[in-house]
Amino acid sequence: MSTQSTGGMKASYAAADIRYLAAFQEETVPARLRLAAALHDAVWNPNPEKMTVIDIGCGRGVTATVLAAANPGWDVHGLDLQPAHVVEAREIAAEAGLDNLHFHEADVAALDVPAMERMLPQADLVILYGVWTWVPDVVRAGIVRLLASRLKPGGMLLIGYNAMPGFSDSIVLQRLMAEGMAATHGSDAAKARAATGFIKQLADGGARHLPSEKMLERLTSYSDGMSAYLAHEYGTGFWRPAFAADLRRDLIPASLDFVGSAVPAETAPELHLRPEQREMLENLPPQMDRDFLLDLFLLRRFRRDVFIKGRRPGGRAMLAQLPFVLFTAPDKVELAIHTVAGKAELPPAANAALLEALASGPKTLGELAALPGCAGLTPADLGMMLSTTNTALPLWRPPGRGDQARAARANATLFNRLGAEAAASSSPLGFVVPALGGGHIISASDLGVACALQGGAPPDPATLARLLLPATAPDEMLANAEKGARALLDRQYGTWKAMGAV
Repeated sequence: MSTQSTGGMKASYAAADIRYLAAFQEETVPARLRLAAALHDAVWNPNPEKMTVIDIGCGRGVTATVLAAANPGWDVHGLDLQPAHVVEAREIAAEAGLDNLHFHEADVAALDVPAMERMLPQADLVILYGVWTWVPDVVRAGIVRLLASRLKPGGMLLIGYNAMPGFSDSIVLQRLMAEGMAATHGSDAAKARAATGFIKQLADGGARHLPSEKMLERLTSYSDGMSAYLAHEYGTGFWRPAFAADLRRDLIPASLDFVGSAVPAETAPELHLRPEQREMLENLPPQMDRDFLLDLFLLRRFRRDVFIKGRRPGGRAMLAQLPFVLFTAPDKVELAIHTVAGKAELPPAANAALLEALASGPKTLGELAALPGCAGLTPADLGMMLSTTNTALPLWRPPGRGDQARAARANATLFNRLGAEAAASSSPLGFVVPALGGGHIISASDLGVACALQGGAPPDPATLARLLLPATAPDEMLANAEKGARALLDRQYGTWKAMGAV
């Protein structure tokens, strides 16, 4: 499910008053996007210290805040329809001292090109996450106008959207949710709970064309907050999962060229298809859309696609120069990618060589590929494996560079303002790390530990547990917090130090 807001005219767009979940999308981190483009053999190489970013439908502003906090020289703009989102996001930016972060209450459907030019600079990166498949055509047209006007030549679009055919089982669900909500009264959460109750009755009565039992169980178990969000997800008549080919067609007026998935391992046929399946696809008529045919076999429902305005080949030649830093303690690593087709893993000698090399400090993919134990593995092989398993992450700048105090202040602000809510909804927050050019996903409780460490607390589980819990916390709660802090330190403390984060 999307964790961002939709754009559009308040008078006619459903769910415009729902306060969305505060969450961080780590696909937006520029080092990950540069790696994804390179793995698809496309060049995206903006000035790392002088980028401009526009986040359309920025919601509560968490992603924009993380990017602005990690990169003082960037100019980051978030657009959202809801005034409540914009006010809160501005307060967080001010509290964190982020003078390079700007939030705008804006309806892209109502903005012509001159208005867009007055409001926004041209951007190196536009983020459109969880918006496209929730809004009517008039908003989509406004988005395309903005991309045509405000995305620089060579600039990148990251778009996350509910995709067909993966979401085909939810078309009936959405119709039933909209019908059920329209037939009831009360809060958004109450309407969503009533609608899911109606659907459960139909399922119990033997209705044939409903989503899986597992999905229905999940929907009926949602908390109030998630039930209210469900009203946004399915309660509007504008919700339409999109075929990727239709999206590519709709973006043609903005001169955008399709690059590929922001998470390349999601779509690698050699990872997801058995040999006979790959052979079958290769023997189908070449005029058929290979991307669509591949999607018939993949489990993904939410696509995260990358486009570039003027794609240039040559990205794979850059892979060897991309640096990586260890992200998970070597003894906690599983260097394997699990798919429906099986488990993809490296030879034991390569695992040992990679972890030993990365444990001594950041290494480029070229340096790792040259290790004796990695014979036969390419920088592309290693980049995909390391990033997909979160064993190591691509760096945007050398560890220790950047404003660490600024990052710590932003992390503390996110934790203090949003931590309790994120913990209650199990939403991922972002931990600002300047070396990454953004941050990484983190739970609210782990962010609390990280903030305590950045504030000078010792890496001692008992001390951290006492700092983060009220003095009246029962012994059992303290013991559980201490256990969690110990596990986090074992897994992450050394790598945070290597990134210059603590």
